[in-house]
Amino acid sequence: MMMNFAFGEFGVHRPEARAAIRNGRRNGALRKLGAVQEGLLRKSFLKDGEYLDQALWTILDEHWWAAKKIWEGAIVH
Repeated sequence: MMMNFAFGEFGVHRPEARAAIRNGRRNGALRKLGAVQEGLLRKSFLKDGEYLDQALWTILDEHWWAAKKIWEGAIVH
């Protein structure tokens, strides 16, 4: 719903997200949304005194709408 709102109501073209490389769930969720990992930000995030690498994810509006059409036609179990 949030992505539909961002793309549809605000006309966002290319949102970005970051996720710590170690955070498999967040990276997996972004991948399932159709986001593409565009880069690796080395030691870009300080957590508990340690610098962590982050993945930079993006999704283009045209890719979102195309994926949404496929999802709407799919049967979800």
